[in-house]
Amino acid sequence: MLTYQGHHMKLIKRTPSTSANPVEADDLAAHLRVTSTEAISALRYADVAAHELEDYAAIALLDQEIVAQGQPDERGVAYLPIGPAPAQTPTVETLDGTALPHLFTPGRHPVVTLAEPYEGEIRVTYQAGYGQNTSAIPADLQHAVLDQTMRLYDMRGDMDAPATPAPAFARIAARHRRVSLGS
Repeated sequence: MLTYQGHHMKLIKRTPSTSANPVEADDLAAHLRVTSTEAISALRYADVAAHELEDYAAIALLDQEIVAQGQPDERGVAYLPIGPAPAQTPTVETLDGTALPHLFTPGRHPVVTLAEPYEGEIRVTYQAGYGQNTSAIPADLQHAVLDQTMRLYDMRGDMDAPATPAPAFARIAARHRRVSLGS
């Protein structure tokens, strides 16, 4: 079995920093082959598809504030649960609110390294996401959202069939998922 090696921080809270949609209504209309008016009402399915992608791949499509909590490893290293994270320095503190000096490694899989090892749980508040608007989201991730939106939209009201992931969604999401050989 593949797992992520290292100490995980658990996701406590996601707060969107923007009200942008994960895909443009015109792109959604073209992908679903519907009118612009129908596409606007279908945007709620795009939101669901985007949340499914974010949860599966442990990413933030649009900018969000992330609060994570957990115990760093014996070296003081904590792997943050959601990426990508810009170079903006996070807030790292003990659960009672004491600030902890640290180094931050931004990127697709962000990491906090404490200046000194700490044996208790810590809370990290940081920014994650590709940007403030739809155009900042990589094209393959937008395509995954569009394909899953089409699957959800086509199956709306179908109580007998499960809404399984669309093939393109599954393939693209798997490429972005954080997985490595674990111990």
